[in-house]
Amino acid sequence: MSYFAVDDGAHSHPKFMAATNAALGLWVRTGSWVAQQLTDGHVPGTVAKLYGTPAQARSLVAAGLWHGAGHDCPRCPQPRAGDFYMHDYAASGNRSRAEIKARRDQSAAGSKRHRERQAPRPAEPAAEQLGLDDAAPDPPAPQRAPIRPDWQPTREDVHAAQVARRDAGMAPLTPDQVDSITAKFIRRQLDDGRVAVAWNGRWREWAENERPAPQPMPGGNVVPLARAAGGSTADQRAAAAYQLAARLEEQED
Repeated sequence: MSYFAVDDGAHSHPKFMAATNAALGLWVRTGSWVAQQLTDGHVPGTVAKLYGTPAQARSLVAAGLWHGAGHDCPRCPQPRAGDFYMHDYAASGNRSRAEIKARRDQSAAGSKRHRERQAPRPAEPAAEQLGLDDAAPDPPAPQRAPIRPDWQPTREDVHAAQVARRDAGMAPLTPDQVDSITAKFIRRQLDDGRVAVAWNGRWREWAENERPAPQPMPGGNVVPLARAAGGSTADQRAAAAYQLAARLEEQED
């Protein structure tokens, strides 16, 4: 899955202020289409007509958000006649087609290796069937056991989970979040009494789907809304309403 980047300051950018709101709607919809189809910023004229009007397209070109054929912007490629190009598409934080395909191939290769490691191995033929009665015995099969309290994921485990989260549109985990998720994972396995030969694959699935709590901004604290407002119980809200009514009556008197 890929995404179309919109900067959080776009609402007040001079180019956005110069375009109409309807034209900006066309810009967002075609940007989503471009990201999905991996066109690297090129907007076919047919798609522009599908999602908007010629007047809206002209508004985007006039504001500098789109380029038509024959434009003079040195940073952007030329579109074909009748098509458009989204100004500074790559420089605005959008991934290129090659980058997205490389990430997808890397994720698919990691998933394939994981499946191969998890697949059961075929049983070896009995020694007597091969006339190998004197051969050394096979080593014992790995035993299923509870997870160790000090178990840690490998660098490959963390990398594969981060790639899968990015492809799913989720934020990557910070080192502190990796440590917190791992501690939570170990507690859950121990509490549930689960046993396994290896825990890497299960940890990856856990980390790929985990949604950690948002981190507080530097120098600040995350304060629950209800607590910041002085409580959220029904009695507290009723008391606040009563006090407000009393103050209003005093003002009228």
